[in-house]
This record gives sequence, structure tokens and C-alpha cells, in this order.
Amino acid sequence: MARPSTTGYAQASAPAVLEPAYAGRDWRTERTGRAAVVVMLLAAAILVVAAAAQPSALVPPAKGGFPVWMVGPFHGLASWLPDAGMFNSVLFSALMAAMFGCYLVAVACVRQLPFRFVVGAIAALHVVFLLGPPLPLTDAFNYLDYARLGAVHGINPYVHPPAAWPADPAYGFATWHHLVSPYGPLFTLFSYALVPLGVPVGFWVLKVATAAASLGVLTLVWRLARRLERPPLAAVAFVGLNPLVLVYGLGGVHNDFFMVVLLLAGVTAVTSSHAGRAGASMVGAMAVKVSAGLALPFALAGVRPARRTGFVAGAVAAGAAAAALSAAAFGFHGPGLDAQTTLVTPLSPPNLLGLALGQGGATTIVQVAVKLALIGVVAILLRDTWQGRRDWVTAAGWASLALVASLAWEMPWYVLWALPFAALGTSLRLRRATLWMGAFLLVSLAPLTGYVLDVSHLDPGATGAGKHQIDEIHRYIR
Repeated sequence: MARPSTTGYAQASAPAVLEPAYAGRDWRTERTGRAAVVVMLLAAAILVVAAAAQPSALVPPAKGGFPVWMVGPFHGLASWLPDAGMFNSVLFSALMAAMFGCYLVAVACVRQLPFRFVVGAIAALHVVFLLGPPLPLTDAFNYLDYARLGAVHGINPYVHPPAAWPADPAYGFATWHHLVSPYGPLFTLFSYALVPLGVPVGFWVLKVATAAASLGVLTLVWRLARRLERPPLAAVAFVGLNPLVLVYGLGGVHNDFFMVVLLLAGVTAVTSSHAGRAGASMVGAMAVKVSAGLALPFALAGVRPARRTGFVAGAVAAGAAAAALSAAAFGFHGPGLDAQTTLVTPLSPPNLLGLALGQGGATTIVQVAVKLALIGVVAILLRDTWQGRRDWVTAAGWASLALVASLAWEMPWYVLWALPFAALGTSLRLRRATLWMGAFLLVSLAPLTGYVLDVSHLDPGATGAGKHQIDEIHRYIR
């Protein structure tokens, strides 16, 4: 008897006599998939050209100026567009909704799509967002500002915020003026290497490196899918066509790609029995962003028992090297995560839970309860993984998704933390849950959502806790 598929990608096959009738009713055709991908490309192009038209909220660094070197080759191409906040909010929200809907259709139809078409579309989307202006936050200039704080002005970015040197040319384009750097030492030292290039060239080198890291993530997803006997094109499309990752992650030039590419390098090392390399790579990911550490115990469970000592040795060696490097560069100071964990986005799951419980939002009690729930979920997943009841890649995906859902400071591109594990795991439910999380992030963080809540008098920031949360954000951004 043939072994049933457990990948979740497989579709039930109809008897041969019924196949023509079944195919006639199925909407998941090559034509439908191609159309969805083409609409995604058009929406992405419109978004980038509209953002490059003139200074607006679509490009937050524009508060420091709107130079051609920052905006890119589409600068002023659509300057005839209305210069109105509501227009930009509606346009951005509508284009994102269209892209996400087309993404769902493309993922559903990916089995009917040619390899070259999907890969070509992903490459084209990378080029579009690479050439466009920074969307829709200021993180790229925050990175440069922190780097220049240390490399140019001799000020430790883990001790002092950028406000310590407001005359720096990156300062006006950045946002987190009163927050010490929350990023890991490995990424911070990488950003130091950009400083001699100056702000404009450093910005573009960072953009190219981010796009390269994104393509590296997709390359590793492809290789891992083949090794784990998953449909590789489906896995790559699931990650590479996600509009939250493309618009907010790639368009916003975020360092999460560097973290995830190291994580997936670790997963690859686990599957190829290079245990020491796996441990070192995953600790390296933690040195970019601490959140990567959640995958570490799951990877250890996935390593063959005879090789677990090597995994631990690799992790310890990498951790010691990272700690020594950090101490030499920054002293005994680490990322400023304490301040960032106090911040709350209005429609994050913990804040909504606090509102539902009548607490006015994500109060300290609510946040502690959510963190305890996260610890419980991770503990259960680890127990099941170590007992062999769940494969470790799927378990790590559920844990990553639970982490994203538990965050009070919620950002759309955080879905990238779970996407590759969901694409490579054996659980169809995990993939669906990841898509639902993406839809939630899309809606909750869409500019138009804020207007709707305000008009409906449902603004979470209107409560006492909400006002305090807004004040905390302004405290660091002012």
C-alpha cells in the first residue's frame, strides 16, 4: 500500500474517469495563476512609482528630505498624483490588499505554473523594490544612524541614542532618536562597515545586501524543500511572493533577512549532518536578532543524538566568539531590548486581548500573561518534538508564529520569521495559520484601518492604557 503524503501540499487525485470533469470545475489553472502574479507585479510597480512621486507618508524618511539618491530612478515620475494623506492611505491599503489576494491565488495555483515564470516574477519584484524608495518606515536610516554614532562619533549605540549627535547627516532621515540600538552585535558591526561609504552609498549597499539576503533565503528554501522532499517551487512561492515580506521587508530594507538566511543555513546544516556548523549558524542568527534563538532548541532536537554534542559545541564556540567580539567593540553592553518591549502597537494581539478583557489594552499584567502563554506553547512544542510526535521544522514554525502573535510591538514583516518553516514543514494547518496571521497583519497595520477606527470611535489609543502607549512611542521617536 502506498504511503499517504504528509506534506500538506499534495492534492487528492480523482479517478481517471472523473479527471476531465474535475479539471473543468477547478479554478486553479495556469491562466489564473499567471494573471494573479501579473497583477501583483503591476500593483508593486504602481506602489513604488507612487511612493517616488513626491514626499509623503509612504516614504517616512522623506521628513529629512527627498533627494534622488534616496528615492531612486522613479523619482518624480508620477508627480502629477494628488499630494494628500487620505489618497496615499487608500492607495497603499488597496494595493496591499490586491497584492495579498493575488498572492493567495498564486500560491493556490503554483502547481500549474512554470518554474521560469514564478522565479522570473520573484526576481522582477525584487528589482522593483530594490529600485524604489524606502517603504514605509525609516529602519534603514536607523541602522546607518546607529552605525555612524559609533564609527564616526565614538559613541556606543548600546549606551546612547542617536539624539546624542543630532547633527549627523543620517539623523534627519531616521526615527528612533531616543532609543538605544536594539539590534544584535553582528549586524551592528556589519553596519559599521558601511560608514566609510557615506550615507547615500551606504544606504544603497545596504539595499543591495538586503535584496541579496532575501534571494539567499529563497535559495535555501529551494534546497531544503528538495532535501526534505517538499515541492520546492511551492515552498519558494509561499515565501518569495508574500507581499508583507516584499513591501515592508524588502521595500523597507529590514535586517530580518540576514537573521533568517543564517537560520536557514543552520537548518541546512542540520539536514546535512553538519551539527557543529548548524549550532554556529543559529547562534550567528541570534547575533543579528535575538528572536532567532527560539529555533535553537528545536534544531537541537532535530540533530541526530550522536551529533548533538557537536551542535552544542558549535553553538557555544559561536556564542563565545560573538560575546568576545561584542565586548571588544561595545564593552559589556547589549542591544536595548528593554525599552522596545515596552512599546505597543494599537492592534497587536496582546493589545486587543487587553481591550477584550476590559484592561484598556496591553497592560503589564496582560503582557506577562501573554508571555507565560508563549512559554507554555513553546514547552509543549518542545516536548512533542523531543518525543518524536512532531517534526522539528514544523514545531519551530509553530513556535515562531506563536512568538509573532505574542508581540505587543507588532510589525508586518515579522511574518518572515515563520514563513520558511511553514513552507518546509509537514503541517497544512501551519501554512494556513501563517496566511491568517499575514492577513491579520495586513489589515491591522493598513493606513486605512486607522481612519476607519477613528471614524467609528473604536480607536484603541483612546483608552487610558492606549494614551500611555502612544506617549511611550512619542518618547522615543520625538
